[in-house]
Amino acid sequence: MKEKKSNDFYIDIPGGVSKEVLMPLVENAARAVGLYVSHIGKYLAHKHPGSVHWHFKQDKNQKGILDATFYDVESLFWLMIAHRNPKWVHDKVPDLLQALENEFATIDA
Repeated sequence: MKEKKSNDFYIDIPGGVSKEVLMPLVENAARAVGLYVSHIGKYLAHKHPGSVHWHFKQDKNQKGILDATFYDVESLFWLMIAHRNPKWVHDKVPDLLQALENEFATIDA
């Protein structure tokens, strides 16, 4: 069996949430835990058309990134943490998950 190279952490969000609603909440959560958005793009656009994909960092000179993806077609939001990332990324996951859950709890379903 092929060894997995990353861990995924899914966060429940209400169905039908738009990118326009979710994007500022994600940025608020990142800021709350001392991260900034270093990149916004799409995740595997051929498989997840319309997705939004973020890279978060603490410092621009730091190695490693924390990834998040929102796929509105299936109302999915997840963090993807590559095993090879430095310790700071793995240490920051619980804080970011909690901050995202707090922000997402403000969404009117």
